[in-house]
Amino acid sequence: MGAYVLADALGRAEGDHRAAYDQYERRMRPFVAVNQALATENPGGPASEASVERAKNAISL
Repeated sequence: MGAYVLADALGRAEGDHRAAYDQYERRMRPFVAVNQALATENPGGPASEASVERAKNAISL
């Protein structure tokens, strides 16, 4: 998914890769933050259903 979002940002940036990277960061940060939190929520066990649902909905394409 990250590669798709980056490719989209690069395609829309009209050659300005810095603007594309900024757009990529803005779109991906919520998704990444939620998923990183899942890794530490319950060490050694599964994430809660509520957390999994938040992760699923953290980014819309």
